[in-house]
Amino acid sequence: MSPNLRLTRSPFFRIALGVIAVAITTARIFAYELEPPKSQALRGDSVQMVLWRLAHDNPTMVGYVQETGRYFLYDPRGEAVPADLLVKLQDAFYYDISETCKYYGYKYLADWRSLAAKSSRETFWGTSYLCNRAHNYFGIIRKNKPWACESFRFCTNVVKNDPEPTEFMAFNDFESSLWMFIHTIYSPHYLDRMPDGGERVAKAIEYERRFGVHYWQAAYYSSIYAYQLNGESYTDEELIYTWSEHPINNLCVNCSRKTDKEWVYKVWMAEQRAKS
Repeated sequence: MSPNLRLTRSPFFRIALGVIAVAITTARIFAYELEPPKSQALRGDSVQMVLWRLAHDNPTMVGYVQETGRYFLYDPRGEAVPADLLVKLQDAFYYDISETCKYYGYKYLADWRSLAAKSSRETFWGTSYLCNRAHNYFGIIRKNKPWACESFRFCTNVVKNDPEPTEFMAFNDFESSLWMFIHTIYSPHYLDRMPDGGERVAKAIEYERRFGVHYWQAAYYSSIYAYQLNGESYTDEELIYTWSEHPINNLCVNCSRKTDKEWVYKVWMAEQRAKS
């Protein structure tokens, strides 16, 4: 009898094979359990990739912006989107913007989830025509913001019916849109509603509007304002109170402090899914 045949008939060899089979089966089970649900976006799965797939599977739902080469939803509303697709969009948008929101929230003492929630609501998770045409992720209109062009050189507009023809500002990317949104909510008429009147951030905003750079950057003819602002970050309630239900901020007819807070919770839910 050959040595190989004796080995295969050995009880120890059969036990070893059984152990290996159990290990392989267990590994497959755990691999299956750790696989993300099909309704959840994968890390790094951007909104544009989700919309690109949707454009192939259901082209009647998705439009294409020739000027920017980006996709958008024709009807960006929760009622018009299947539940599984909505979760994918939420998670993908979280992956797209969360790190930038965290950084700017830290630098400008702002609750980052409130920033992300405002953008999520304005763009329906990055799927609106405006954000994909103009990179305007916060619905920022041109009216009463001369500093955006004079100081920061964001001078281009995109006209969109809302419902009347309205000039919206165009930006380079999400980050520049977020930067100008922070300047919007840290304008004097909003800062007046802060508990401290915006004392923690007002002078930094003045510096930026004067020199056209971030406060931690040096202008050609000035040193930096500071490396980092001091003090606690403004909470989500404090930030929402500045813009929500403000008489000057009346474009969103269905917005309220209660519903704005609900969108902060939606961002928190996407964050929990990302962590898991």
